[in-house]
Amino acid sequence: MRNRSAIAALLCSATLLYGCQESSRAAKALDLQPRIAELASRTINNLVFIEGGTFIMGDFGAIGEDGVWRPYFPPTIEEDRPHEVTLSDYSLSQHKTTWGDFDTYLLTNGIEVFERNYQDKWAREPFEKDPANEFFIDKPALVTWQEAKDYCQWLGAQTDLPLDLPTSAQWEFAARNRGSQEWIFSTHDGKETSSDMKWYMHDTGEYVPVGSRLPVNPLGLYDMADNGKEWVNDWFSETWYRENPKVTDPQGPDEGTQKIVRNLDFSFSRIGAPESIPSTFNDEWTLIITNTFRCALQSSSPP
Repeated sequence: MRNRSAIAALLCSATLLYGCQESSRAAKALDLQPRIAELASRTINNLVFIEGGTFIMGDFGAIGEDGVWRPYFPPTIEEDRPHEVTLSDYSLSQHKTTWGDFDTYLLTNGIEVFERNYQDKWAREPFEKDPANEFFIDKPALVTWQEAKDYCQWLGAQTDLPLDLPTSAQWEFAARNRGSQEWIFSTHDGKETSSDMKWYMHDTGEYVPVGSRLPVNPLGLYDMADNGKEWVNDWFSETWYRENPKVTDPQGPDEGTQKIVRNLDFSFSRIGAPESIPSTFNDEWTLIITNTFRCALQSSSPP
């Protein structure tokens, strides 16, 4: 068993080294400067300015005909307890980050262009042109939280703008059309999608080119309820919002073990996810947790 593990480790190292060499060759073969310039320009043009305000974040529930307030999700009301949040102005990317843009980042920084299965990685070709392929350039990139964070900050350096992941509050405010309590779902119209569309969005786990399945929401944002869950900047905590019922520009707790992922349906529903978890199939395997993401401009001035 020990010998086999050693051989597997050597093969994995060789694969990663090969992947780095291939990425380096691909970067040299491609003139990346036009791609970087186009990405920087498009990033600025696609930032949607969102005027801040005060809203009730969390499971704001509803008052029934009997006059009693009830949460939408009773099992999670403690961690999603409604609380007052005031946000400054900010901007949010119109689209999730695509594989094409993420591949530009990888090649520019000499990072292997890879696909992963559990903790293992294999080299792949960048800028996939086949729409049926999971890495098609216009589909949303599925990455770890740290990879998402690094990408946004790198993109900020290219544009000379303070780009980063959005906070959980910023994401929810935008997904709910500036925090509207009439906007129960994070869809384009605040309403639940049809059962057929829900099947495509959730049960099949089918990723499609960004902005191609549901219409844009009133703020000009696509895929807030579709095409994958999204990483945000905050650490996850079941108690932080209970302990901070009225906050301005919240960043969440200072530390934790999981990052917040915003859900596909109810815009107030949030979950925590680590970057990796032990596999249930093999004690020696680690499952890497990946999700989609978009970047935010952390500035009260429009781009």
